[in-house]
Amino acid sequence: MNILITGATGFLGTQLVQTLTNEQHHVYLLVRNRQKLDALYKTLPSDKHDLVHVVEGNLLDDQLGVSQDDLHVLTDTIDVMYHTAAYLSFDEDERDRVFDINLEGTKRALNVAKLINAQTFIHVSTAYTLGEATTGYETLHPTDANFVNTYEESKCYAEHAVMNEQDKLNVMIVRPAIIIGDSETGEADTTFGLYGILRTVYLLKKRAARRADSPVYRLLIEQDTVSNLVPVNFVINVLHAALHHGQPGTIYHATNPNPPTNGEIFAAIREGLDFNQVNIVSYDEQENLTDEELRLNQPLEVFKQYLNRSILFDRTNVTSLLKAANKVDLTMDHAMLLRIVHGFLNETS
Repeated sequence: MNILITGATGFLGTQLVQTLTNEQHHVYLLVRNRQKLDALYKTLPSDKHDLVHVVEGNLLDDQLGVSQDDLHVLTDTIDVMYHTAAYLSFDEDERDRVFDINLEGTKRALNVAKLINAQTFIHVSTAYTLGEATTGYETLHPTDANFVNTYEESKCYAEHAVMNEQDKLNVMIVRPAIIIGDSETGEADTTFGLYGILRTVYLLKKRAARRADSPVYRLLIEQDTVSNLVPVNFVINVLHAALHHGQPGTIYHATNPNPPTNGEIFAAIREGLDFNQVNIVSYDEQENLTDEELRLNQPLEVFKQYLNRSILFDRTNVTSLLKAANKVDLTMDHAMLLRIVHGFLNETS
């Protein structure tokens, strides 16, 4: 197949390119940053480089900034378009930019897909378009929900824009939960989510080593709440399965069927970082924290809604998809969490 990808030089996109070129698909990459493109090439065997075709463009521009010559090349050539590009920011001050990239950028990508006569459009969203609800279904969520942040809201609106094109394109939506590193190697190229917590604990270990006493630091994270972590290679499995077995008009939750509790995650963090001088306590204990601990917790405040709320995700569609593709579902255990922590350490050291 000939496959056009936005966001191909990102954490998820790079692994998607690796998977698709391993299957001998030709991939056309919408690229704005040439430096990141060089890094992507280094992840591919030299005999796969001929399968990669660069299309200069920008999600912020009309027709994605693609030249007329490149549009001519793409027309009646592209079979499938993966739209993985997005702007991940929870900053309300960046609301206009978040919506311009995540909503308007998706509309521009859809218009290009129609313009070049692509048959299928696979949109990568987020499992957290459900607002403050605690159950997520594999259906569109209302755009008038109470959203946790601007990012979630923009992605919800984008999903509606995608589904509005069902009469012109075979559209599908894949909703990953909190993406972490590779389940086997632990390798990751992200600083978000779990990695913000890992970095906090890592810095606490360094701070404790410089002190004569042996303080025990407290972080405000609910012990029994589950965090829906999904390894990047599992998300790629779902995206790959959608390419060959996905059903038009369907939403797939790339979520963890048995997500770990924060207590289980922290057990792996303590062991993996070899640092036991940190505990997680309920937000009810916030008033008992020292001034130093309050300052240490400030970087985690942005994740409060994710660390304090267990969400049940319906996985009916994705379970059927993985079965049709003969792919194994995700099983996350302590050993896998340790590999993720060790992967962080390898990247940090």
